[in-house]
Amino acid sequence: MKRILLTAIAALAALSAGAKVQLTPLFTDNMVFQQNCQAPVWGKAAPGTEVIVTPSWNNKTYSAIADAEGRWQVSVPTPKGSFKKYTLTISDGEPLVLHNVVVGEVWLASGQSNMQMPVESWRAKRVNQDDINNAAEYADVRLLQVSRATGMVEHDYFSADFDKWKESSPETVRNFSAAGWYFGRKLFDELNVPIGVIHSSWGGTIIEAWMSEGAIKCFPETLNQLALVKKLSDNEAEREKTYEEEIDAFFQNAKNQDIGLNGGVAVWAQPLFNDSSWKTISLPCKVQELWPATKGIYWFRKEIDIPSSWEGHDLTLSLGPVDDFDETYWNGEMVGYGRIWNKAREYSIPARLVKAGKTVLCIRNTDDHGDGGLYGDSSLLFIKGPDGGKISLTGDWKVTLSVSFKDMPKSATREPNMVTVLYNAMIKPLAPFAIKGAIWYQGESNAGKAYRYRDFMNALILDWRALWGYDFPFYITQLASYKPITRVAGDDDWAELREAQTMSTKALEKVGMACIIDLGEAEDVHPVRKKEVGERLANLALANDYGRKLVVNGPRYAGYTICGDAIRVKFTDVAGGLKVIPSGNFAEDRYGKDGMDSELVKKAESGSLMGFQIAGADRVWHWANATISGDEVIVSCPEVSRPMAVRYGWGANPVCNLFNSEGLPAWPFRTDDWVGMTYGKL
Repeated sequence: MKRILLTAIAALAALSAGAKVQLTPLFTDNMVFQQNCQAPVWGKAAPGTEVIVTPSWNNKTYSAIADAEGRWQVSVPTPKGSFKKYTLTISDGEPLVLHNVVVGEVWLASGQSNMQMPVESWRAKRVNQDDINNAAEYADVRLLQVSRATGMVEHDYFSADFDKWKESSPETVRNFSAAGWYFGRKLFDELNVPIGVIHSSWGGTIIEAWMSEGAIKCFPETLNQLALVKKLSDNEAEREKTYEEEIDAFFQNAKNQDIGLNGGVAVWAQPLFNDSSWKTISLPCKVQELWPATKGIYWFRKEIDIPSSWEGHDLTLSLGPVDDFDETYWNGEMVGYGRIWNKAREYSIPARLVKAGKTVLCIRNTDDHGDGGLYGDSSLLFIKGPDGGKISLTGDWKVTLSVSFKDMPKSATREPNMVTVLYNAMIKPLAPFAIKGAIWYQGESNAGKAYRYRDFMNALILDWRALWGYDFPFYITQLASYKPITRVAGDDDWAELREAQTMSTKALEKVGMACIIDLGEAEDVHPVRKKEVGERLANLALANDYGRKLVVNGPRYAGYTICGDAIRVKFTDVAGGLKVIPSGNFAEDRYGKDGMDSELVKKAESGSLMGFQIAGADRVWHWANATISGDEVIVSCPEVSRPMAVRYGWGANPVCNLFNSEGLPAWPFRTDDWVGMTYGKL
C-alpha cells in the first residue's frame, strides 16, 4: 500500500464521514480557536462548490467557492475567550457539525526530543504521576498531536494522533509533550481561558529540517541536499523501493570488493589461511574501538581446540548479538548467518564437521550501523559440547577490515534529518491556523555547527512568521546542561550553541528564551524536570504577551569593567539581588555520580560562587574566584594578573550556581568574541 496516499486520505477525511467537505485535524470536535482574531477556516470540497461556515457564537455565515483544486478558505471573527461550548457548522449542502468547540489561546510547540519527551516517559513518570492522574481537571487544556511525517514537497494535509483535538485527561496527556502540556497548564491557571497546544516535534532532528525551501536556499551548504530532496518521490513506498534498490547494489558491490571472498568461497575462513598480519582484539568488544567511525566488512578468526570426546557430536555455538550482520564459518564451511543486530546468535554445528584438535572459527561481520562487532555479555560467547561442557570464546581473536563503507546510501523513507522535510509535512499544513505564538526546544543535534545556528535560528523564526503572515511571539528553550561536568576551562560546542540561542533574543523582536542550565542532567540528554521548563516558557508569555508583572529571566550579562587584576561584571534581571543556590537534592542528577567528587562541585554545593573563568592576552582560560557585590560579580584569578575576558557557564555541563532572588539561573555568557571551536563548520 502507498502509505503517503493513505495518510493524506486519513488526515483529510477522517472527520468528514458522511460529508463531502474535507478538513484537516485542525478542525474537529474539541478544537480551540484563538480569541479576538480573524480565524482562517479551510478545507477541500468539490470544485465550484459553495462552502458555508457558521459558528454558533454569532450564528453568522461565511462562505467561499472551492477553486479548481477544491480548496476553499474563509475568515471567521472569534469572540473573547471563555468556557462556553460552541459548534462550528461547515456545509457544502451537506452539513458537518463540530462540537465542543471553545475559544481561548492557541500555541504551537515544536523542536526535537526534549520537546517530544512525553509527560509519562519512563523516567519522568516518577515526578509527573500525580499530574497525570489529575489531568482531567485541565480538560480545557486541549491538545493536538501532529503525527510524525516527512514530505519532499509542501503538504496541505497532515495526520494527528487520535485524528483530532483532545481534552486533557490521564489517557491523552501521558504521551503528549511534557514541556508543551505544562506550558499550557500554566497559562490556563493564570489566564482562566481554554488553552490549545499544537505539538509538532521529532526527536533527534536538525533545525534545517524545520525550514522551508525558500529559507534554506539562503545557506549554500544545504543546496546539494535540497536538490536530493527535490528529486525524491513524495510517495513513501516509492522512496523505500528506491532505497532498497540502491542498498542492494551497494552491498553487492561491497561483496565484490571483499578479498576475503573468492568466487563465493570464504578464503579467509579456511583453516590454513595465514592471519598473522591481522590485528588482535579481545571479544566481546565493539570493533570500532579499533577503527573509529568506520563502517564496513570485518573478519574475525579464532583457533580453538576441540576435545576428542566431542568429535562426531553436534555442538552449539553461541556468539551473543552481532552488530549488524554475520556469516559464521567452521573450518571454512558456513554454519549460520544473522541479520538482526540485537538478536543473540546461536548456531548448531553438525556432527560431521566436529573433529578433535585444531579448529578455526571465522566470522564475517558486516557493520552498516552502530559500532560493529560481537558486543554482548561474555557469558554468551561459548561452544557447548554434548556433555554440557563449554569452551569460552572470550579473549583474543584476530581481526581485519576488508571493506570500508564510504558513501553508503541512506534511507529517505522516513528520514527526518534532511532539509525542509519536516517543515513540508509538519509545519506548512498547520498554517494559517490562528495561533498566539510558538515555543521551541531544539539544538542538541546542531551543536557541532553552533556558529551557523546563529543564522539558522533567526531564519527559522522569520520563515514561520512569514508562513503565518504575522510576527507572533517565539520563545526558545536554551539547552540544558548535559554530559560529564566541564572540568577544564575553555571552548565548548554546547556553550556556543547556547550563545547562538541567546543571540536570537537580541536580533529579533518578540523572541525570548528560558534558561534551564540548572535543570540538566549529566547522564541523560533528556532531563526529567519538564514542568519547570514549561512554566518558565509560560511565564515569558504571561509577562510579554498577557501583561503579567513577573520576573521571567535570570541574571543577564550587562557589561564589564577591568579593575587591575580583576573584572567587575554587571548584571540586569537581578530582581531582589544576586545569590548562590546549590543544586541540593538534584546535584547528583545534574553533575553525575562521577562529578560529585570534583572539587568544583564540592565548592558549588558548599555555597561558593562557581562557573566563572578568566583569560588574559594569551587567551588561556582559568577557573576564577568570584564574589557578589550588589548587582555585580567580581572575578579574578591568581594565574591571570592582567585579565582581558571572562566567561560564565561556558561548557556542556558547567558547574555554575549564580541565580537571582526569584531562583532563576544566570544566563551563560562571554565577554570575548574570540573564534570558537565551531566557527566555519557548515
